[in-house]
Amino acid sequence: MNQLIEIEWLKKNLNNPNVRIIDGTLHMPTSGLNAFEVFKEKHIPNAIFVDLEETSDQKSNLPHMMPDNVYFSKKISLLGINNNDHLVIYDMYGMFSAARIWFMFKAFGHEKVSILNGGFPAWIDSNGEISNQINNLEPTNYKANLNKSLIVNYKEVLDNLLNNKYQIIDARSPDRFSGNSEEPRPGMKSGHIPKSKNLYFNDLIDPSTKKFIKKKEIENLIKKLGIDIKKDIICSCGSGVTACILKFALELLNENKNIKIYDGSWSEWGTKEDSPCEKN
Repeated sequence: MNQLIEIEWLKKNLNNPNVRIIDGTLHMPTSGLNAFEVFKEKHIPNAIFVDLEETSDQKSNLPHMMPDNVYFSKKISLLGINNNDHLVIYDMYGMFSAARIWFMFKAFGHEKVSILNGGFPAWIDSNGEISNQINNLEPTNYKANLNKSLIVNYKEVLDNLLNNKYQIIDARSPDRFSGNSEEPRPGMKSGHIPKSKNLYFNDLIDPSTKKFIKKKEIENLIKKLGIDIKKDIICSCGSGVTACILKFALELLNENKNIKIYDGSWSEWGTKEDSPCEKN
């Protein structure tokens, strides 16, 4: 099973009962868009909508944090998803929040989960059929089993400043990473985690096709940063969403399976009083 699915494959498997297509679109609050309302108007046929906000930990004061097994199992069961389904995830932007949904399912033990290369824009460009039909969902008994080793917390990242166990890559824009622009969420410091390197998630995406750049190009970006792809890596970002794009791209290289997500990311680090920050 390929983690990255091409448009033509999905067209041939649109009605495959073992394939479940997921729209995992997240719109930023400033967009004024409601992702589910947009989904109801247009989506890939047979797709179901997974709400990232609703599926994340509702008890945390941080955005997009991983929930526990019971909550995730309940939410996914209501969507009619089975543990053995092959999930193909996309979003409306081509590559933004789909990677976070991919990571959540992977972390909760789902074995067959892929991302649609280029997402909805690539589907449109290929003259793919568009639907506004909402399918009836029959609840299942989904069982989630969180692999906590894929996630690191604040203390582990703080300890890493001394033990240097991990290389840290930050997916935010260069201006946010350097501290030259303010964070979109109020009350946050500017800058980045000391010793971290910056790889803007958009640099991994071809702007014209919205598809991932070639593996060799990903390798070159990593080498340019001075990152050893074979050594342990932590991916971070603003709130744990685009860090998953980094993880997915790095996994495409098949060089390292020990790539973790800092779940709290800058939403947590940037609000801690004792967190050290660097600028420029």
